[in-house]
Amino acid sequence: MPFIFLVIAAYGQIALAQTWTPTLAEKEVESGVPGIVASASGTVIEIGPGSGSQVSRYDRSKVTKIYGIEPTTTLHPKLRENIKKAGLSDIYTIIPCGIQDVDVLRKYGVDQESFDTVLTVQVFCSIPNPRETAAACWRLLKPGGQLVVYEHVKSHDFISSKVQALYNIIWPYALQGCYLDRDTAKTFREAGDWAKVDLYPPTKDDAWMVIPHIAGRLTKAS
Repeated sequence: MPFIFLVIAAYGQIALAQTWTPTLAEKEVESGVPGIVASASGTVIEIGPGSGSQVSRYDRSKVTKIYGIEPTTTLHPKLRENIKKAGLSDIYTIIPCGIQDVDVLRKYGVDQESFDTVLTVQVFCSIPNPRETAAACWRLLKPGGQLVVYEHVKSHDFISSKVQALYNIIWPYALQGCYLDRDTAKTFREAGDWAKVDLYPPTKDDAWMVIPHIAGRLTKAS
């Protein structure tokens, strides 16, 4: 990779933690994300909590234990700070690896079919292997468990999709591998055997935008 792209990628990681993530968190208030996070219950896996923009949104009365799978260790200090602010230090454990690092996960007591909720908020745009990660999420859920999601996705508007393709020339380098045009809804549906899929496509006001979103939950078959 040319040196300039390495510099851009390094800057992107810092920008994501210090600027982009907080900005997204503020925007999410308008989109119903707080209610989505608050629907998490029981034993929870949060995929890519980053610096902890979602931790204050958990309903403490519904959750018994939360594991945050976050391989980017430079984000951990801010994540710990936000966990403490949210009063979740006694039930929130940070795991410094990816979801496919099975051996590391087992050391923390993370096993297949042992979780009530897996939560993903704006992370599937940047993970290296979205299909494998979605399948891993499905495997972690108990039968009847829920995958709760809020993700930006590929636009189906002709003009917006072309703009996404143009932005993608530089966007992933500037924002730590974030891709604008992934069909994440399809990825979730094909991850495993679901009893129910409640994914809400972009609204009419959102569909034409360069960063439309899907939200909802998928319930694992019993």
